[in-house]
Amino acid sequence: MAYREVKKEHAFQVFSRQLREDDFEPVVFMRGEEEYLIEWACNSLADKYVEKTMRDVDFIKTADEENVEGLLAACDTFSVFSEKRIVWARNFQPLLKKTAKGFGERELAAISEYITNPNPQTILVFSCAQPEEGSPLVKELKSRCRTYTFDKLDRTQLEAFAAKRFRAAGADIDRSTIRYLIDETGYFNRDTEYRLFNLENDIRKVCDYCWGNPITEEDIDSTVKGDMDRFVFDFLDAAVSGKKDKALSMLGNILGGGGEVYSLLGLLINQFELMLEAKEISEMTGSRQQAAEVLKVNPYRVKKALSFADKFSIKKLKEILVQLYETDRNIKTGLIEQNLALELLMGRI
Repeated sequence: MAYREVKKEHAFQVFSRQLREDDFEPVVFMRGEEEYLIEWACNSLADKYVEKTMRDVDFIKTADEENVEGLLAACDTFSVFSEKRIVWARNFQPLLKKTAKGFGERELAAISEYITNPNPQTILVFSCAQPEEGSPLVKELKSRCRTYTFDKLDRTQLEAFAAKRFRAAGADIDRSTIRYLIDETGYFNRDTEYRLFNLENDIRKVCDYCWGNPITEEDIDSTVKGDMDRFVFDFLDAAVSGKKDKALSMLGNILGGGGEVYSLLGLLINQFELMLEAKEISEMTGSRQQAAEVLKVNPYRVKKALSFADKFSIKKLKEILVQLYETDRNIKTGLIEQNLALELLMGRI
């Protein structure tokens, strides 16, 4: 029987409902960039079906390099005390490659046979963040087993996620401050690598910092580094305000702290491209809000980008972008030393 993924609800909502209803089959497939939710789902299965005193025995987390024989042996072992065993095959190699070393036709046939006739007392979970769509195992799991795609949360879901964790920590924080935290982290920024693991860690840092006192935006500024996009805004603020020394100091600090000049230039280029595109759209349509809708970018980020773009003409933004492209090329080709190139760039912004 083939299953289709539910689109209207997030996978964690579907999973939560099925957990309450005890609605699970012996083999499931979990995928998606929010690995935090995959880990949460597997732990939730263990909490429900595995006897607490037998967790080390009946909740099996296989190594990346686990072979088929070992995996299936774990699945075929019956538990004496737990309602079911949970076997979690995380980053199983045949999920990640079309042809994984050590996993030929015989091994894949053995997995396929198990999927056809699984142990009803075991729930086998295959998971990875980015599966290889051309993999025979991925194709079989998608067509024959229930699939949960744990993508990023939307804003409402993320606010609820954060609020729940603040409550669990006994923290005093209002909804507007939670929204401020989310905006500062850059979770919804394009190409960000900030995930729920990062957010949970930042929530813990904020709670530890405030130690029972009401949490304010200033507390978040003091404790949450967030994504590099925040650095870019602060850097641009110094640069366009004529505070060149401060801007150069910020560059030195981030590069000296392990930051990579190519990544930094990439962020600056992306930011100025966004500023230019947003300014052109807002001037053409007469609506600043429409720029976010057309670009499909977090409205908060577009609003902030436009606040900086207002300090430049479209012609000047284009000139700065050309200079950024040239600086990036000159550093990569070795035509100019990177620190000197960045100093020259600062003089032109």
